[in-house]
Amino acid sequence: MLVSFRPTITALVAAAALATMAGVSPAIAGVDTDPPNVPKKSDIVGVGSDTTENVIGLDGGTLNQSGFTINYNATNPRNKLWSFDAFPAGEQITTAPGCTITRPSGSSAGVAALKADEESGAGCIDFARSSRVKNPATDGDLVFVPFGRDGVTWARFPKSEGGSSYNSPGNLTKQEITSIYECTITNWSQVGGENVEIEPYLPQSGSGTRSFWLSAIGVTSPGACVNQPANMPENSGEAVPEADRPVAIVPYSIANHIAQGNQVVDDLRAGSDLGNIDGKKPVSKGKVNDQFAPAFLRQVFNVLKPADLGKKAFKKIFGTRGYICDNTQITKRFGFGPINGAACGYTVA
Repeated sequence: MLVSFRPTITALVAAAALATMAGVSPAIAGVDTDPPNVPKKSDIVGVGSDTTENVIGLDGGTLNQSGFTINYNATNPRNKLWSFDAFPAGEQITTAPGCTITRPSGSSAGVAALKADEESGAGCIDFARSSRVKNPATDGDLVFVPFGRDGVTWARFPKSEGGSSYNSPGNLTKQEITSIYECTITNWSQVGGENVEIEPYLPQSGSGTRSFWLSAIGVTSPGACVNQPANMPENSGEAVPEADRPVAIVPYSIANHIAQGNQVVDDLRAGSDLGNIDGKKPVSKGKVNDQFAPAFLRQVFNVLKPADLGKKAFKKIFGTRGYICDNTQITKRFGFGPINGAACGYTVA
């Protein structure tokens, strides 16, 4: 079965029309956005990345603020689309009748769970959310289907809560960031900032943002000075201890930072703003800057089993002419750049 990628031409569904759908109870921002009930075996169920859990999932107080799951389910009575959050890590979740698994937290954990499900034939997971690219060594024949554009940069915090003065400079070069995470640069004064020690942070090991960031800066093994809490979620300034924030650096999805600032999702920035890299701004006109440092721009994906690509229910959601590629206003609402042309979704030949 050959898979190719080509553009979506179908017109977008108007947000106003979605808002008038009857019989829908949208999820409320700030509450658990797992499915309200155990999904049916016939439903399409995903796990994985916390970077894309909101745009795919239920988060949002109205249809005009909600992700693909609630909007798709409002218009499609069969084969519902469900998405389990990445956290709390370690919990047991029931993804279908008879399918209780440990919640996969992050892109790599979600992809690994999907691969294991494919190999076992259990049919408990149908797709994985991923903010990292495919790793042929571990991901086998799984198909990474892109639907949006994002970038990752570094976040910094003011010296005092609500302040506008920083210990760090507003710009770092790629090499300076590499040196910070290798612990050869350990003081902000070494890169034009104040004379205080740097506290670098990384999210948990299964994070797609973590693996993308380390790849982008060329670091295989972070240095001993790097804080790596086992269950630290990505894209959360609040996850950085308050005492360390004035001197901290942490990778952050640009799209998530935008969405949090626009209050589409819970604001977890903790007063952080996004730093420039090599003189390039991560945000332009309220959107991911297409001209940002190229090594730090990325696509985000839904990952599928090859055997499912030809199924009508999957093409209807993930295909080039499917719901996700046809409704880029939802992608943009959550801070991601839409993919136009040959890259969005998949086709089966």
